[in-house]
Amino acid sequence: MGYQFKQQESLASGVRRIAGEQLSQAIRELKNAEQNPHQMIHEVRKHFKKLRGLIRLVRYGLGDDYARLNVWYRDAGRRLSRVRDAESMLESLQKLKARFSDLEQTDLFSEFENRFLARKQKLVEEWIDLDLELQNLAQQLESELEAVASWKIKGKAAKIIRDGLQQTYQRGSEALATLHQSPNDELFHECRKRSKYHLYHMRLINAVWPPMLTARITELDLLNDYLGDDHDLTVMTQLITGEADSFGSSANVEQLLLLIGQQRQTLQAAAFQMADRMFAEKPKAFARRMQGYWNLWRDERGGSSDTSDSK
Repeated sequence: MGYQFKQQESLASGVRRIAGEQLSQAIRELKNAEQNPHQMIHEVRKHFKKLRGLIRLVRYGLGDDYARLNVWYRDAGRRLSRVRDAESMLESLQKLKARFSDLEQTDLFSEFENRFLARKQKLVEEWIDLDLELQNLAQQLESELEAVASWKIKGKAAKIIRDGLQQTYQRGSEALATLHQSPNDELFHECRKRSKYHLYHMRLINAVWPPMLTARITELDLLNDYLGDDHDLTVMTQLITGEADSFGSSANVEQLLLLIGQQRQTLQAAAFQMADRMFAEKPKAFARRMQGYWNLWRDERGGSSDTSDSK
């Protein structure tokens, strides 16, 4: 079942299983010599984000261990961000090219594709210890994988899930409200982060009511595509305007920035419409509703009460 809890396992067992699966997959990616390094880094960082989504959901059961784990996986992902960000610029440019395919902009997109390719290659060449960095990370993850067996989740499972859901959902709701009041790049990025964690939480509890939560997950996926694409275009704008030596200041730069601006307006309008629906419910009401689904689902299995490692 992968990245979701199972009905017959305790919350603590599920957390350890899912964390172990994500770490094992990340280690395999890092040790796959045939894997394209850019794709490898992308996949490893996705596993880190899923791990952070998991520990954020059960933060109140992890207690003092939560902060250390959250920071460790955050920093581990950041160590790999340079190469991934360079690759994402090329992907973003391809999406922009597809969006404006009806325009005679072939030369424009070819020019910037070459510039971003050159920039990506330069970053890889300058990171002379990349292979060593990946090897060291694989070793560290093996140690973290061994440590997962000792993770403790203390407290009532339903309450841990409810409180974790409510905190993430509330932060997303607050970020969206602030964004409506004062739209800016930083707040769009904050809304994106909160929405992404909420998406991971819905995936983790999807089994409690698949028809309903799968539909929500589908919509959240779309919302995160809108916000993610907008963020990539923000970064692209910053690069183009901030690295004049790499991108120059020709009329082509102005033309690309114009297309970026048009696409961002479209993405942001779609994101607002979707986010307003996703976060329309009050945080406490939403969390209690999900807790109710969780309790009904766990009751269906019969047997012992729904606790974690200890009360």
